[in-house]
Amino acid sequence: MNTLPSHQQEFAKGVVTRSGYRALSDAEGYGAASSVGAGSACIALLWQALEANEALSLYSNSAPTRHPTTAAELADWCQTHFPDCYGEYLARRTLKHPEPRRGFWRRFFGR
Repeated sequence: MNTLPSHQQEFAKGVVTRSGYRALSDAEGYGAASSVGAGSACIALLWQALEANEALSLYSNSAPTRHPTTAAELADWCQTHFPDCYGEYLARRTLKHPEPRRGFWRRFFGR
């Protein structure tokens, strides 16, 4: 069975094979919150691999395999092929690192 969990080790190394691409595509196409959430977790693994300076290899049905080396290139691939999963990844990342809140007294007194 071709499921996202069966490809997690590949994703963690920055590799999306044809089979991994299909699993992500199935999650994206299904559209349920749990599927998109699982897809976003896999995309997070790709970002961690990029940050760890792993050599990425990203399969695509519509283009030759890409080897992004920058965040912009990885973002482009994610947005092009898996916009819902990537959007969920961005939303989750934003929730983990929100802007610092400043209380009323700190804003008032500037401390």
